[in-house]
Amino acid sequence: MERFTKADPACTLAAAAAHAFNEELTVILSSVSTLLHELAADDPARVPLLELREAALRCATKTARMLRFGARRARAMRMPLDRLIQDE
Repeated sequence: MERFTKADPACTLAAAAAHAFNEELTVILSSVSTLLHELAADDPARVPLLELREAALRCATKTARMLRFGARRARAMRMPLDRLIQDE
């Protein structure tokens, strides 16, 4: 049981980090979208911006996975111990 109690702060920290990453990614994606909107379709500066947008979207997907994992772990830790060790 102690192992599950000690994991709770780690889940909290992971969730806080994921939320901070989401905030930064929102700024990046918003800025990139604004720049892409302002540039002509044939502007060569669009290429690195499109790559940046794709990289930020990949990071956003990974961050969402971290949040889901942390939420599942947090819910599991609030379960009674007997439910955690039961066979399905």
